[in-house]
Amino acid sequence: MSFLFFYAVETAGIYIKRKFYYYIPAIFEFLFLSVFFLLVLQNPEIHTTLKEMHFGKIMNIVGAIYIVTMSVMIIKINNKHRKRLPYYYEVTKNKSLNWLTVFCIICILFNLSGNSLNLFISEKSYQYLMNTILLLSLYYVTIASLVQINIINMISPKVEEKETKAELENIVKIIEEYMMETKAYLNPSITLKTFAKEVKLPERLISKAINKIEHKNFNNYINYYRIEEFKQLLSMDRHKKFSISAIANEVGFNSRASFYKNFKDIVGVSPSSYAKNVDG
Repeated sequence: MSFLFFYAVETAGIYIKRKFYYYIPAIFEFLFLSVFFLLVLQNPEIHTTLKEMHFGKIMNIVGAIYIVTMSVMIIKINNKHRKRLPYYYEVTKNKSLNWLTVFCIICILFNLSGNSLNLFISEKSYQYLMNTILLLSLYYVTIASLVQINIINMISPKVEEKETKAELENIVKIIEEYMMETKAYLNPSITLKTFAKEVKLPERLISKAINKIEHKNFNNYINYYRIEEFKQLLSMDRHKKFSISAIANEVGFNSRASFYKNFKDIVGVSPSSYAKNVDG
């Protein structure tokens, strides 16, 4: 679980100062069990004593607590990664670590329900069931990780914020002036990468300035301009003969569903309701 945890940490761009601490439980378990293994080899009677003390069950419970704890931590990291993806990538499909979240949920259920199942079914059947679940889980992780191996989904670690608020406001001003001058938002294929090349600013600074000053990600920022353009065109007499979808396409939306959702989120009413108020 430690390796999966650090894989999630690296992918999410989270910096951890003392990584060694997270290996301590696994190292302790290895050394602790090694000592008892050597003792049993020297004196087999110790095995009977340990069995009477329910040593195996105690170790299973301790191990289950560790796995459940690590699984919960990984799920939280995966959620952070999923939320930050839109700030780094235009298309986020298949970039999230949902497969790892599913695996962690299986681990949690596996460890929480394992001892309970043992009370209702025979020990042999219990072992078969647990081994089957374990093998299927490992198979799922293997296939899911191989599918995602060629998908770029890494997020840069948080670096020290060097830009002041005034500098970020100046960047937003440059972006706004460029938007008003060129109407770059009308391009339905615009991305943070292509826009950065046009305006000649680093992607990181554009994303950071929009996020910190406008409290939006790049997609929401572009859609705001598109909707403002839509409202202007809708108020013009020469556009009143066009349908809402036609005007939406003209301002850069290539999906009717996307336009309706973004319009409702930004304006607060549906496009049809807004159009009726304009006509009225």
